[in-house]
Amino acid sequence: MPDFIKKLFSKSFIKEFIKFAIVGALGTLVNIFILFLFTDIFKMYYIFSEIIAFITSGINNYLLDKIWAFKEELQEYIVRKYSKFLLISILSLLINLSILFILVEYFGWWYILAEIVAIICSFFINYLGNKFWTFKKQNKNLIESSSQMGTTNIIAKK
Repeated sequence: MPDFIKKLFSKSFIKEFIKFAIVGALGTLVNIFILFLFTDIFKMYYIFSEIIAFITSGINNYLLDKIWAFKEELQEYIVRKYSKFLLISILSLLINLSILFILVEYFGWWYILAEIVAIICSFFINYLGNKFWTFKKQNKNLIESSSQMGTTNIIAKK
């Protein structure tokens, strides 16, 4: 069996995926609450409400994913990693808004139900992009960074 397939079914990969899904579920609750609040209470157009909800839940998800799901120190490359996370989030937002708009405007769905479907559709793009790009693990057996010198030393550890 190829190594890639073995990793997909490894205990650590499944545990990480479950943590990412839990963070995503919490983010979904934050998103739906804010979407409802701004749309129904503050009477904002649902697309604008969703942008606010997406940004708010995205910051929440980034922090929880970084610290808990992918087990990184908060300070570890925070600007570079958040930039990557933001690019994945923007792609996801575009997919999310497209699905939300199509389901509401063309199929007459209730905006909350349409948002749940949109979140489910964008979940896998978020996971794959963040797992394999934003929070990609560096091979610590080969690379040791020297932050004091501002250089990277390649070493072979046993």
